[in-house]
Amino acid sequence: MFNLHVAFRFLREGRSQTALILFGITLGIAVQVFLNSLIVGLQRNLIEQTVGSSPHLTASMPDLVPSPLLPAEDGKPVLTRVVSNEGNVKPIRDGAFLIDQLRKTRAFTVINPVARGSGFVLQGNKSLPIVLQGFDLEAADRLYEIRSRVTSGRFEVGGNKVLVGKELAAKLRLDIGGSLRITVPSGATDLFTVGGIFDLESQPVNETWVVISLARAQILYGLEGGLTEIELQVDDVFSAARQAKDLRRSFDGLQWLSWQETNAALLSALRSQSSSSYMIQLFVLLSVTLGIASVLAVSVVQKSRQIGILKALGTRTRSVGRIFIVQGAVLGLAGSLLGTLAGWGLIKLFMTLRTSAGGAGLFPIRVEFGALAVSVAVATAAGTLAAFLPARRAARLNPIEVIRNG
Repeated sequence: MFNLHVAFRFLREGRSQTALILFGITLGIAVQVFLNSLIVGLQRNLIEQTVGSSPHLTASMPDLVPSPLLPAEDGKPVLTRVVSNEGNVKPIRDGAFLIDQLRKTRAFTVINPVARGSGFVLQGNKSLPIVLQGFDLEAADRLYEIRSRVTSGRFEVGGNKVLVGKELAAKLRLDIGGSLRITVPSGATDLFTVGGIFDLESQPVNETWVVISLARAQILYGLEGGLTEIELQVDDVFSAARQAKDLRRSFDGLQWLSWQETNAALLSALRSQSSSSYMIQLFVLLSVTLGIASVLAVSVVQKSRQIGILKALGTRTRSVGRIFIVQGAVLGLAGSLLGTLAGWGLIKLFMTLRTSAGGAGLFPIRVEFGALAVSVAVATAAGTLAAFLPARRAARLNPIEVIRNG
């Protein structure tokens, strides 16, 4: 209690210095909180836009590789001819069993079996390339949110009914009930009826996707009940790489790819943003530490006579040092608390100005109270550490010399 009482008394006596360093800490922490929340909000928006309605993990058969036609002689293969099956997609034959095993793990929020392939839409003199998506429509809707984006017609496939993208429908001048002829690379051709038109808010998707039933796509591509891919989603998008690694061990006959592997550029951008956020926080904490250390160093010089008197009256050396450590902790805690409140106010002000300026479509900024608690704890620790050198200097003062020299 004695150390605390003296520490607060020293802070009150140097009101201008105390107010100045508190203002500096508050400003630094406020900027840290605001920028950190801004960057985290941007990252979440990027992830939601690019990964939120897309597979986090994809399973497919490995690419076929050329193999020698003749057996090996003396341990060396004889390459007289190479069979590669280039251009053919090897289907997943045991898809139903695999999906059942994946469901038992309870690790995936969405499991979407897919029979996907390329093709052409023929209409008059027009021949447009398309991607034919054979889906279990309910599973695909949980992944791609198609139902809520059907702009006309009905959300259903089956028989000859298909769903087409908005841009593709516009190019072919198709409406609900219109027909389109689709040809696949094997030469198979079939006639389909447009049952619905969707807008997935992506021009490449709206221009090329034609959604049909899973069973119909399996027949059209001759997959004999097989699948070209199995698409998965998980709760935590950043756990996808670890999940892919585990699945490779459990089902080594398949090729498992996470979104981190197929979106390397996005992952690099997110890491760069995180690095910039950490650099900003590091420099803010460094400035807070140096500010507290400099103020307390000046305080030691100014209070040297009082310190000498305290030591002459029997105050222990350790107790004198603790007075300045308490001051550093108090400055760090008070400044960080004020800074987090100011940072929260900056976020609310930014959101208000953005809304009033018609920017409601921009990404939201969420206040992470866990991050605020970490900022307060780290700033308090930085203030305490900054006080060690001034405290050590104060503890080393010789009371006789200080009192004699005034």
